[in-house]
Amino acid sequence: MSDVATKPAVPAMPLGRTVAAYLSDAKWESIRLFRTPAFSIPILAMPILFYSFFGIVLAGKSNIGELANNLFVGWTVYGVMGPGLFGFGILVAVERNQGLLTFKRALPMPTGSYLASKLMMAYVFAVVVMAMLVTIAVSFGHVTLPMAILVRMAAVMSVGVIPACAVGLFIGAFAPASSAAAFANITYLGMAFLSGLFFPLSGFLHSIRSVWPTYHLSQLARASGGMTSEGEPLVHVAILAAMTAALVALAARKLSRRG
Repeated sequence: MSDVATKPAVPAMPLGRTVAAYLSDAKWESIRLFRTPAFSIPILAMPILFYSFFGIVLAGKSNIGELANNLFVGWTVYGVMGPGLFGFGILVAVERNQGLLTFKRALPMPTGSYLASKLMMAYVFAVVVMAMLVTIAVSFGHVTLPMAILVRMAAVMSVGVIPACAVGLFIGAFAPASSAAAFANITYLGMAFLSGLFFPLSGFLHSIRSVWPTYHLSQLARASGGMTSEGEPLVHVAILAAMTAALVALAARKLSRRG
């Protein structure tokens, strides 16, 4: 008889309890960050302020028709990417530095609950941002698209939360906690301006704009609204999926090694 004691099998958690655990973790993560002004105020307010100032006030009387629609798409993509990028890019780096990821591995909770809660939190923030931007666009932005089209475009742009979370997770896994915010901000602004969200690019910048997920998301949004777009929607979806998978795989490998 073997001297090695056989460990009793751990029973699997029932499906209902697993779903409840995921939803509970997402709920409290969202509430925690809504109650954190340093996170919630910039994420919710900055896209609204930027769109109102640059997309409405400075555009003035020229902000009609196609220009108004283009500005709406650009600033909405910008606003949607923020919660995922910062919700993962900064928080994961800080919590990794504090040893929270190692601590959570010892808790009796589903394996993917930590990341799923942050993903759902980012989606909640993105929906709030999109709702506010749609309201301002219709009320003051001179957008000519029907409300049904705007809602459809907003639903398509909500997909951008997933690649934004992947970019943020990559930053959070590799960047030190002390500099994660700087990396996240540089990446955020780089993706916005170097992908041509707000103004057309030329030369070398025009030729490399497709390396940024914001470019593909904006083209999907434009296609869903019947606006002029570049490339096939399925190609943009495939590229976003490939970017997301690659970044998540690299981040997961790093986190599994060092936590």
